[in-house]
Order: sequence, then C-alpha cells, then structure tokens
Amino acid sequence: RGLFEQQKLSMFTDAPTTGPYAPPCGARCFEGVLRGSMIGVAWTVAYGADAVGPAAPAGRSTTRTFGATLGRNCLGFASFLGVYSLVSCVAEKLRRRDDALNYFLGGCAAGAFAAVEAPSLRSVAQASLATGTMCAGFFFAFKPAPQGGGGDEELPTGWDAPEDSGPRWS
Repeated sequence: RGLFEQQKLSMFTDAPTTGPYAPPCGARCFEGVLRGSMIGVAWTVAYGADAVGPAAPAGRSTTRTFGATLGRNCLGFASFLGVYSLVSCVAEKLRRRDDALNYFLGGCAAGAFAAVEAPSLRSVAQASLATGTMCAGFFFAFKPAPQGGGGDEELPTGWDAPEDSGPRWS
C-alpha cells in the first residue's frame, strides 16, 4: 500500500495528519495557535470596528482600543484552537485510532477552556459538551473518504518505510 492509501491527509496541506509521518502533537498545537491568531485578525478586521465604535472610551485613542480588541480576539481564538488541536492529537496518539471520539474530547477541552470564566460549573459543562458534540459532528460531516481501507481502522503500528523512503508527496 502506498503512502496515500495508508495516511489521511489534512484539508490544508498534503502532509499526513495520522500515522508514522504525522507531525507531533506540539507541532499540531502550534499550527492551531497560528490558525487561531489568523482568525482573530480576520475577526477583528471584519467586526472590530463595531466593538471600537466611532468614539473610543474617554482617554483612549481609537488605535489603542482597536489594538486591545485585536489582542483579545487573537488570544481567544488562538488558545481555543491550540487546546483543541493538542487534546485531539494526544487522544489520537493514546488511543491509536482516528475517530470522532478524539475530536469530541478536543472540543470538550476547548469548550471548557473558553468558558472557564462562566458564572457556574454547569455553564462550563454545557459549553464543553456542546462544543465537543459540534466537533464530533463536523468530523462526521467532513470525514475524508476511505482510501484503500475501512473508515475507523486502527493506525498502523511498527510500520517501517522502505529504505529509499522519504516524502512521496510533492
């Protein structure tokens, strides 16, 4: 079986997201943080003017208020996606399976992290379960088609690449 038959590929890159050529969880977490930062910038550019308004609060310039809004949005999105990426990756590595449960666990952790300042533990639990459920639902909605095998099969263990191996994608 070729590399593409054994590995699931990410939507945004041709590098595999599971299996022996998958990046480590720290790299996937860092990628989530970077994507979250980009989303925070886009969100602020699209909706930040509404938060800042035509007149800044007394004693603050519009630029300074916009910068604070930008920082808050980038931090929020980056931390959410970083926690999600890290927990779902760690769950995948520990369970040695790529299925909806990993993304549910990542969503639960990210939802709890986002709602940590909620007034009650019940609100945190509701946000956590709702986010986890949506993430698992997205997994089913956008699950890649099986390539050469079944859907939720175990990841290969002890798989060795041929001697002349290297990345076979370009």
